[in-house]
Amino acid sequence: MKLIHKLTLSLLLIPAVLPLAAQADEPGHHGAYQHALADLHAARWLIDHRPGDNWEMGRNEQVALSEIDAATREITQLGEYVGKDMYRGERPDANLDHRGRLHDAADALARARNDAAQREDDPRVLELQRHALHRIEVALHATEDAMRDAGY
Repeated sequence: MKLIHKLTLSLLLIPAVLPLAAQADEPGHHGAYQHALADLHAARWLIDHRPGDNWEMGRNEQVALSEIDAATREITQLGEYVGKDMYRGERPDANLDHRGRLHDAADALARARNDAAQREDDPRVLELQRHALHRIEVALHATEDAMRDAGY
């Protein structure tokens, strides 16, 4: 009787588990890189948009934007090299805590770094991944320098 019960339970669970197994290695989807891109876009927007009409962007903010743009290109390339669809929209992981736009941008960059640093099994892209992570790190440091310049 127990064997029949286990067999029945197994047969009922298979349809529930199959979609999860298929999603684990969904072709065309690399969640970590997509989340990193979404966070990079959020950080870029936060750095580039400041309330007020008479604001002049500082040098550190310019450096951060340049590095974010470069990291965005490289992470997009990473995904494409491993055969993933990098143009599928994702929401940023970043939750704004309203300490200020630069603080929120720094948090988004830290999350992007963590997502982009996920273990990569394809040895052809390891150097590009390392380079993208370096770009994110430079953008993060430039954003932190901009916070210090602004007196945060």
